[in-house]
Amino acid sequence: MKFIIEQARDYRVCTSCGGPVILPIAIKKPKPSDIKIPVGEHFLYISATQARYIDVIDDSMLMTYLY
Repeated sequence: MKFIIEQARDYRVCTSCGGPVILPIAIKKPKPSDIKIPVGEHFLYISATQARYIDVIDDSMLMTYLY
């Protein structure tokens, strides 16, 4: 995932009221049950709940936050 490498931080796919979203782990901490996928020097954590239902992870899951 090019986005994670460019942003140089870890992300997590988790559940929201609108479906699966990708958030920085600074906003949504990973859980021990998450699936941990290496992406360059960083990681994408996928909620065990979401992992059962999603086939594709794409940019439609990105939430944009201003820091």
